[in-house]
Amino acid sequence: MITNISRRLTTGALAIAGSVAAFGFAGAAPAQAQAQAECLPQSFNNFKTNPCRKGDKLFTHINSSGIGINDTNNFLTITETVLPLGDLHTFTFTPATPLLSSSGTYVIDYTIEIVDNPNTPGNELLTQMFSAFSGGYTTTGQTDFGVSLNKTVWSDAFGGSSLVGTSEARSLDIGGIGSPGLTVLIATNILKLYVRDTFFVSSVDGSVNSITNDFRQTTYIPEPSAILGILAVAGAGAFARRKS
Repeated sequence: MITNISRRLTTGALAIAGSVAAFGFAGAAPAQAQAQAECLPQSFNNFKTNPCRKGDKLFTHINSSGIGINDTNNFLTITETVLPLGDLHTFTFTPATPLLSSSGTYVIDYTIEIVDNPNTPGNELLTQMFSAFSGGYTTTGQTDFGVSLNKTVWSDAFGGSSLVGTSEARSLDIGGIGSPGLTVLIATNILKLYVRDTFFVSSVDGSVNSITNDFRQTTYIPEPSAILGILAVAGAGAFARRKS
């Protein structure tokens, strides 16, 4: 009997949580997701001033530098691949011309965060989590020499105290393993990542066509106690709004 009651409570909590999500729980996140344009292949300069959403991920440019970073032909693509173990989001920056040893160092800072996808019935803020990330690059022909990409990620701020990890992709001739770099696992309950890509070519024989950032996610079902806590917060917020 107690087991049946427990099951009914759990089922009810999940149903209520789904209803709360559908009717706008999670504050401004669902509205924010709806307000952002879909991430389409675009000029990198456009991305600098226009955050965009791909599925349940919101991408926002923060800062970038490099000799040719303002070239109007620099290109950005953000894709989402649906996989059995969790979707894969890929951020790809392609410079107008391949980067050489004379191009100097490039740095790109941006954030990626989980938001509610308005095109799905559920609220991804309640069901999705980051699981891992990695960095990589592409070259043409026999030009994978002296390439170095450092992708560092934090969960609180750029250069903050909560370092998630670093994925380095480097050419074999400078002691690396090529591309992609090592995969870094992400702890649960992190909904926003601060990403810094630093990349350059140190060999006159090397060049870089593009850099890539992969973000993997996993689906989870929150514990009933967590759902009830979420509902309590939502209820308190509704009560406060009624009083005001």
